[in-house]
Amino acid sequence: MTFSYMNYRAIKIVLSIFYLSIITNLYAQTTYKVTYYIAEIKLQGSIDNLDEKGKHFTEQVIDYSKDVNYILIANQDASYFESEDILRKENNSPLEDILLRMAKRFTSFNKNVYANHKEDSIVFVRNLVNQDFTVKRDYFNFNWILKEETKKILGFDAIKAEGNYFDLIINKKLKVEAWFIPSIPLQSGPDVFMGLPGLIAEVNLNGAVVKIKDIVSEQGLVIKLPNITKPLTQKEYESLIENLTKKIKDYADN
Repeated sequence: MTFSYMNYRAIKIVLSIFYLSIITNLYAQTTYKVTYYIAEIKLQGSIDNLDEKGKHFTEQVIDYSKDVNYILIANQDASYFESEDILRKENNSPLEDILLRMAKRFTSFNKNVYANHKEDSIVFVRNLVNQDFTVKRDYFNFNWILKEETKKILGFDAIKAEGNYFDLIINKKLKVEAWFIPSIPLQSGPDVFMGLPGLIAEVNLNGAVVKIKDIVSEQGLVIKLPNITKPLTQKEYESLIENLTKKIKDYADN
């Protein structure tokens, strides 16, 4: 029995779709643990302009930031992102707690972020004036633009993307540069940065560069579900920021 060229081509297309479907299903069933770290802190101004105490403290913050890791647990349906707890020594000092908080401020990440990729929604916890506020909203729209630039990250081919977003805390529109891995078909990334056709492996932010350190797939990984009994809406969150900003300004003026 012989096959025409058209029959052979049709069979080849069907097999290709079949194998692609198998690969996609395998990825859909896989949950990853991704570890990020602060690769660079971007100071606003030169450290040489500070006095000796300020320079020494800033150097301590930069050095301490090297131990700060963030963990993302993600699959195609959902993801959960938070800071990894740093193991404390018995002689832990209050200074170390201050250094940790200062190091995290450069990323300006939320306390944790849960994303439901089926609904394109996120729930994040933001600590403001020593109080946690839970907010539920739609995805941030970063207006991602894919670029032609590529590079290797942990041996994976990564593609550059550029976007922008509005930071409520500083009341300013900011640019963001991201590198994503299309061969790992997850919409996730660090904090609220997501929505690209592949796992975000690096983000270049206003205050820091955050990169992927490790990625593994493990059995039994569980994506945490946040407590969303009474979350704020985005509009309520915006009003909260506006009121807090006004109170701080009034306090500073008096």
